[in-house]
Amino acid sequence: MIRVAALLLAVATPVVAQETIPSGQALVLWEVMWERIEGGGTQAVLRFIAPGVAREGGTVGPEAALTDLDWLCATHAVPLSRLPAARADSVVITMMDRPVPRGVTDPDATQYFGLYTIENGECSPEDY
Repeated sequence: MIRVAALLLAVATPVVAQETIPSGQALVLWEVMWERIEGGGTQAVLRFIAPGVAREGGTVGPEAALTDLDWLCATHAVPLSRLPAARADSVVITMMDRPVPRGVTDPDATQYFGLYTIENGECSPEDY
């Protein structure tokens, strides 16, 4: 449990956008959680605040946002998945222009979702 807390603390800082994330947008890790899914598996959920994806005033379009989701899986979900206490069968990455509670719809918010499995240390996008 301490290892998970240490990793979460390490990844809970703002992402240095201009140096790392493909779109160059600023991101903040907002939430990390694990959920039980149908069939008895576990799903990790990483949620990021990404004002750059906003419909009004945003600078990141859909294609760039999807590239960012893949990058976030590789740089955040893969390291997290290596911790014994953080095992998950699938990973959901969410980028949203404002905080939206999980499972709540907000017609004014822009949200992008990516569903992945992690195999051999790599993210594989899944259809949902």
